[in-house]
Amino acid sequence: MRAALLHSYAGAGRSGIFIRTGSAPVRPPTAIQSSPCRPAPCPGPGSTLGPHRVLQSCPSHYCLNLHLPVPVPLPVGVGKAAFGYRWRWSVYPWFAGRNPLPGIADDRLAIQLADFVSSLRRIDTLGLSPVGPLHSYRAESIARRDLATRASIAACDAALTEAVWEKARRVTDYVGPPVWMHSDLHPGNILVSGGRLSAVIDWGGLSLGDPAIDCLVAWTLLTPNTRHVFRAYVGVDEGTWKRGRAWALSIALVALPYYRDTNEQIMARAKHAIAQVVGDIVPEL
Repeated sequence: MRAALLHSYAGAGRSGIFIRTGSAPVRPPTAIQSSPCRPAPCPGPGSTLGPHRVLQSCPSHYCLNLHLPVPVPLPVGVGKAAFGYRWRWSVYPWFAGRNPLPGIADDRLAIQLADFVSSLRRIDTLGLSPVGPLHSYRAESIARRDLATRASIAACDAALTEAVWEKARRVTDYVGPPVWMHSDLHPGNILVSGGRLSAVIDWGGLSLGDPAIDCLVAWTLLTPNTRHVFRAYVGVDEGTWKRGRAWALSIALVALPYYRDTNEQIMARAKHAIAQVVGDIVPEL
């Protein structure tokens, strides 16, 4: 089989490569647990079965593809650590489209993203618990992010950003039932084609928990006008919206010093998210 290296992210703040096998390109290898599925009828309540095991155990027609408005990647091959690569890995089909630039989104894309987020949230969890592979730190209290976030604030306009963070972090914790979360919904994991949402990729963070985390996209991609449209269609309460805003700010602030010298795209997304949250909160100060 002929294989060609298209691009490598080694040393750029993430591990990944683009490989073309024959004439069929594939997305970069990602963690094996990145296979989303609606896990009926196999694991019972309280199961800690990881998403990749769920997929292997359940009929394919239960996969999230049938419950979401856009396709999600399902693995066509899996592998284990070998030849100096220390992690399990998987190969996915290529999806047509491009990543939208932060701030470049119209009302139609905002509505489609809201539909995606609300559709994912509605999928039956069948009693699975947010523990083990289905637990994410992004479902925990934002209070646990306080020290790490403050340590990163020096990379920005420290006085203003600290005041904004102080306001943003004062939210109520989620106490509702866990829902399915993509957990990392930013422009780098969104594909658009012909002006429409064409796919959502990188499901390595698939887990159960707080619906707020998938509102990240309102600040990582959208602007005030499109964010207003997204919120009108996504159907979350005030507490969920504000937790999503706090997570967007914290994740972006922590990313700035970490990726400053290695990943311009992540830096651009982080700066956009910070500017959007600051713009939202400053009038409230």
